[in-house]
Amino acid sequence: MTKSQLEKMMGIKRRAISNDEKMERRNDILDAAAELLAGDDYHDISIARIARKAGLAKGTIFLYFKTKEELFLQLQSREYKSWFEDVNKRLHTLARQKKECGTDDFVENIMAAISSHPLMTRLTPILHIILERNVDYKTALEFKRFLLTEIQATGRLIERCLPFPQKNDGARLLLHLQVLLIGLIQLSRPSPSVKQVIEKEEMEVFQLNFDEKLSEMLVLLINGIKTDNKK
Repeated sequence: MTKSQLEKMMGIKRRAISNDEKMERRNDILDAAAELLAGDDYHDISIARIARKAGLAKGTIFLYFKTKEELFLQLQSREYKSWFEDVNKRLHTLARQKKECGTDDFVENIMAAISSHPLMTRLTPILHIILERNVDYKTALEFKRFLLTEIQATGRLIERCLPFPQKNDGARLLLHLQVLLIGLIQLSRPSPSVKQVIEKEEMEVFQLNFDEKLSEMLVLLINGIKTDNKK
C-alpha cells in the first residue's frame, strides 16, 4: 500500500499545492475549529483534535497557524467579519425604511445580529486575555487593522442611523459594546458549580439574563452618549 493510499484510508488529506488549495485547507482547519468550539470550551480543544476533525496530520496545522491562539484569533476575525456584515445589512435596511431609526429599533437589530453569531460571543471573552497573548507582531497588526477598518465603517452607518451629532460616536458605541459583551457573557455563563450555588442558595441577585441585561445596558449606553453630546 502506498503512502497516499494509506493517508486516504485514514482520512488524511494530501498536501495542498496551489494557492487556492492552501486557502481551502486553511478554511477547512477553521471550519473544524468552529465545529468543535460549538460544543466544547476553548481550553478543551487541542490542535490534535482540530487536525483529526479536519482530516489532517497534526503537523499540517502548524503550516498555517503558528499557535493555537493564532488559529482561534483568525477564527474570531472570520466571525467578526460575518457579524459586521450582518449588522451593516441590518442598518442599511433600517435606513431605507426610516429616515432616522429609534433607539429601540437599533437595539433590536444589534441583539438579533449578536444572537445569530454564537461563536463570536464564545470567543469574545477570551480575545484579549488569551487569543492576543500568544501571537506575533505581524498577526496582531493585521488583526487590529482589520478590526479598525470594520469598526470605522460600521460606526459611520450607526451615526447615520442614530441621532449622534459627533463624528466617531458610532465607533465609540461599538467599543463600549465590546466591553459590555465581555463582562455580561462571563457573568451570565457561570461554571456548573457556581450556577448550582446561585440557584439553590437563593442568590437571585447573581442570576443574569444575558439578552435582557445587554438590551437594557445598550439603551443606557446610547442615551449616555447623547447626553454627553449635549453638554
